[in-house]
Amino acid sequence: MGNRLNIVCACFLFFNLGLILETHAQIVEFAPIHQIKTASNLDFKSNSRIFEGNTLPFWDDFSQGVDTLKWELSGVSYTETIGVNPPSIGQLLFNGVNENGKPYSLSERDNGITDQLTSKPFDLSQTNSNSLYLSFFWQPGGKAEYPDKNDQLSLQFLNEDGAWITIWHQLGGDTLDRTVFTQEIIQVNQEFQHEEFQFRFTAEGRQVGPFDSWLLDYIYLNEDRSEDDITYKDRSLTQSNLVSLGDYGAYPFELLNSQQTGQWDSVQNQFLNLEDRFRAMEYSILAKDTLSNSIVSINSNTPFNPVPNSRERRTFQSLNFEEVPNAEKATSIEFTTYLTTGDQELFSISNGDTTYYPEVDFRINDTVRTYFPIQDFFAYDHGSADYAAGINQKSGMLAVKYDTPTDVFLKGISINFTNANQANQAIDILVWEDLETEPIFRREDLIPVKDAGQEFLYYSLDTNIQVSGEFYVGFAQFTNDFIHVGLDKSVDHGDKLFYNIVGTWVENEEVSGSLMIRPHIALEAPYEETIAPEARIKIFPNPVTSFLHLEGRFGDLAIFDSFGREIFLEREQTEEGEIINFTGQRPGIYLVKVSSEAEQQTIRILVR
Repeated sequence: MGNRLNIVCACFLFFNLGLILETHAQIVEFAPIHQIKTASNLDFKSNSRIFEGNTLPFWDDFSQGVDTLKWELSGVSYTETIGVNPPSIGQLLFNGVNENGKPYSLSERDNGITDQLTSKPFDLSQTNSNSLYLSFFWQPGGKAEYPDKNDQLSLQFLNEDGAWITIWHQLGGDTLDRTVFTQEIIQVNQEFQHEEFQFRFTAEGRQVGPFDSWLLDYIYLNEDRSEDDITYKDRSLTQSNLVSLGDYGAYPFELLNSQQTGQWDSVQNQFLNLEDRFRAMEYSILAKDTLSNSIVSINSNTPFNPVPNSRERRTFQSLNFEEVPNAEKATSIEFTTYLTTGDQELFSISNGDTTYYPEVDFRINDTVRTYFPIQDFFAYDHGSADYAAGINQKSGMLAVKYDTPTDVFLKGISINFTNANQANQAIDILVWEDLETEPIFRREDLIPVKDAGQEFLYYSLDTNIQVSGEFYVGFAQFTNDFIHVGLDKSVDHGDKLFYNIVGTWVENEEVSGSLMIRPHIALEAPYEETIAPEARIKIFPNPVTSFLHLEGRFGDLAIFDSFGREIFLEREQTEEGEIINFTGQRPGIYLVKVSSEAEQQTIRILVR
């Protein structure tokens, strides 16, 4: 399949830099992609959380996301996949891109402060304690790019004069273990116990992209501690549920009932006992149809055997199961894993009285919910685009192989293009039955600007294409720049990825993960086919930048954008037909539907 090409591992960011660090064509992995998951609506059973400020005891393991009532973020992103063996699910990632996922600098030589995480203020004026300690876990790199020996992560305290004082710092370097979260515990001396105390974590490194990465987790600040207080009465789940139907992380609804038997994998997760003593525990795993709320119990109060030891980390999986709740329409299956541990809110006992602290509830990381789409598409990925991959060759092509158990029609293809700076670039959407033959579908299109919160871009094929068994979907590019496509690293289906950059198809051996390109299918032909009459409407130019001319005889006319929404543009009657003004419209694909006595005709327009 051709010569093997070199891989650049999760290290380089090429977008918006105006530079190429490798001159030869290749398939490359990029990491990580900036994302954030806010959790400011959490209640923690407190009466009110509308004020912005922190109190003791303070604890955050980020298992619910980032609580913006506790923190001020500058460039920090949230991840559930980049950390390796974390204390609990959910960590914060520091690197060289800002809150918009863009580099702090365009120069390779620029080094300095990058991401920062700052606590909201604490009023410690009445504390006056020698037993106030702050603890946290940190990891260098994880699955992302490793910090170099001159890079550092530091902790600073705000003193009474408003100055930030560095209390702790950690340099990078290849002697650090990227698979280990190290815990630190730092005393907050009385000089910092004032009414506006804050602490912050700051990363320093290359400002040119997602390099020199650090992960932070499980932060706890409280009195009545010592430097040896580094265990917790807490048992946590540490990752998302991993579950697949055969190779797939999403499956078409129309095929599910006839194909799921014997295809489901078990549900897998991992726990960590953060206490310095053994603890008998049980786990339960449920599958629920999110539309009907019907539930299948996979495991119910299953005891861990042997009993988990002090500080033990263990991967576990569910019983084998054959089916999920019978879905009557397209839906998502919610897989819930929860531990029965005896965890509870933090409490203290004084003079026989027990005081509970609902803001430190060790139960919140005992439950993990993961969603498996039962929609109209196949997907190998599980929806997490922490990384991206791409090639840098004009006329180069990427393809992902799929296998359908029965004949289906392709309706469209969705792709998670992750680099916003590549919007409005032209690509060819492609479908193959066999990579050694010509595509059975090819159409020029654009990478449009994404709407807020949008991840996948959907490309309707608008013609009936039937496939059976193995088929391939992908795109060709018209630039030597890397085009970034989301890469899910939680599951590895890199063997389904193929690329062609020198005229020969190569099976991927460099990139590990699942490329986020999905085919959408139907059992019946999705588009109505008509016999074209001799007289057709003449349309030009296409692509169009401003004015579109239609010549011919027709009646009704309607215009739709790429999301299927009817839009109303300025139109002018002419002797030959009409002129439609597309000036100022967002680049992308538009549909012009015209009706005549003989037929209804749909015309695809590419606006540049």
